[in-house]
Amino acid sequence: MLSCRLQQKNDRIKMKTLSFKILFFLFFLLLVLPEACWALQPHGEPEGLYVHQMAHILFMGALAYLYWHTRKTKDLVGKGWRYLQYFCLFLIAWNIVAFTGHTLAHYLEPTDIISKGTWAAKLAPPITVIKITYFLTRMDHFLNVPALVALLISLRTFYYEALEEAEK
Repeated sequence: MLSCRLQQKNDRIKMKTLSFKILFFLFFLLLVLPEACWALQPHGEPEGLYVHQMAHILFMGALAYLYWHTRKTKDLVGKGWRYLQYFCLFLIAWNIVAFTGHTLAHYLEPTDIISKGTWAAKLAPPITVIKITYFLTRMDHFLNVPALVALLISLRTFYYEALEEAEK
């Protein structure tokens, strides 16, 4: 019985090591081969933008409901649920920032941003509040990355709690 448990634990450690190696390899590939950016999808004017903006609103509403539901329900307490709530809050903020950025993009001229689409993008003078706000909304990864980290911690916590319960 004891050797069976040790074997199961050893198998889990091997699986974690293999998973880490695969994830590290994929991350390395993404760093080395960044030419293709398949996550970006242009939308046709103006209907594509309207649908995209409505999707932001719908996603924000769904996250707000999930946050409200996890706060309201007494049984949903613990580290995993708290981090899920953080995830919801970060993505609600991201949706607001993205919605604002998409809206402000229509107030800009093509000449308002120098070297657009590169790491060296700069605002062309004269600097206005709209240009600064648009430029700041382009840095939405400062909300996305913490949201995904919170989701990762939440799901990992749920997994380990379920694993502990299954071993009882």
